[in-house]
Amino acid sequence: MQNILAFYYSLHPTEVSHVDDKYFFEYLGSNYVFEPFNRPLTEVDSLYKVNRQMISRNLLVHEIIVNNENNVLTYVNNIPYVLMEIYVNKNARITLADVCHINNNSINIECDNVIKRHDWVVLWETKNDYFEAQINEIGKKYPNLCNYANYYIGLAENAISYVRLAMQLEGEAQSSICHKRINCSDTLFCLYNPLNYVCDYKVRDLAEYVKNAFFCGKDAYDIVITYFKNNYLSYKEALLFYGRLLYPSYFFDLHDDIVNNDLPESKIEGIINKSDEYETFLLEVYMYLSKVYNKYIPAIDWIIKRSYSKASS
Repeated sequence: MQNILAFYYSLHPTEVSHVDDKYFFEYLGSNYVFEPFNRPLTEVDSLYKVNRQMISRNLLVHEIIVNNENNVLTYVNNIPYVLMEIYVNKNARITLADVCHINNNSINIECDNVIKRHDWVVLWETKNDYFEAQINEIGKKYPNLCNYANYYIGLAENAISYVRLAMQLEGEAQSSICHKRINCSDTLFCLYNPLNYVCDYKVRDLAEYVKNAFFCGKDAYDIVITYFKNNYLSYKEALLFYGRLLYPSYFFDLHDDIVNNDLPESKIEGIINKSDEYETFLLEVYMYLSKVYNKYIPAIDWIIKRSYSKASS
């Protein structure tokens, strides 16, 4: 690896650490990572442009370094890699404040269409169609997974209808740089890694962070309250946020890991066992938003009825 770094970047580290599929090293007081580019090649130029804009806004995003041939990608054994300089403590855990900082300070950055993810309705409808088709193929191998699939498909359909309604409203919904997926246990290395970025409504990261926190046993409701006390969302953005809370990305992500990466099917039980509790959480957030905005917040009737039914039983 030292020979590759010397030839393509004129960097001469004495030691290179290989962690998972990434190479970390220090050279002349600066820290770097050399990692595979695991996204469509059509996105590389767009991510580089976003990276330059974020650096110009003084965000501590990893800086993509072009090689001596002025290319972003360097191929090693036919695998494309990207070199980046790191400016953060790569092992520190992220906080809600860190997520807010990067979202709020990357609002309206110019992005190419290839990394935009605003059309949730189309994306989610496509995912539902794919998921329904796959159930018929994997039912025998993953019976427990498929037994609960209709519940989460239905929840996704609720989310689609909710977001479709929100998008018809007038008012602003700000775009910012977000992450393909964000977890409450992520490190600053993940948060500031431009290879994880997409352009989307800024509530994307908030909703995914909250959902992950819930299923990791954290006080997700308190996170929601903390956010709304310290940040402003328009009425339209609040509905988009709630619509994304409804969408069960946590189930679909784990489903894909079980089917594609051979995780034990039993992993899904941690999510299924908390479905009632999550419905109650959704009701609590709905009531909180109604109070904060003092305005009609569309309700998901069956969640309200089931939550009250469970409370009275």
